[in-house]
Amino acid sequence: MHLEPKTREQIEDIYRRLAEEGRYRPAAPSDGLGNVAVPEEELDLDAEAADYAERWWEEEDSGEYRIGVPSHGDRQALIFTIEAARLICGTDRAHAARLLRLAADELEAK
Repeated sequence: MHLEPKTREQIEDIYRRLAEEGRYRPAAPSDGLGNVAVPEEELDLDAEAADYAERWWEEEDSGEYRIGVPSHGDRQALIFTIEAARLICGTDRAHAARLLRLAADELEAK
């Protein structure tokens, strides 16, 4: 399925929020460990957002998301998060929010 302009804009806007509010840029050049590998002034947020939107849409359209494997100590938080994601796909926002808070509690406790 084609990535519609409205959907592209939504995903790109979320990427900008990830970068600006979350200080997280998954489409930026990386060292493989989650660290941005170039100085911030050399980054192109718009290009990153466009690339991210394409990659996100490929995963969403296929129904398969790659997330990786957690460490033993982070498994609890990941399970809460994945189950929250499943609830979001099923439109159960209240339970999803509760599970995301549990995930945040797990991460902050460590």
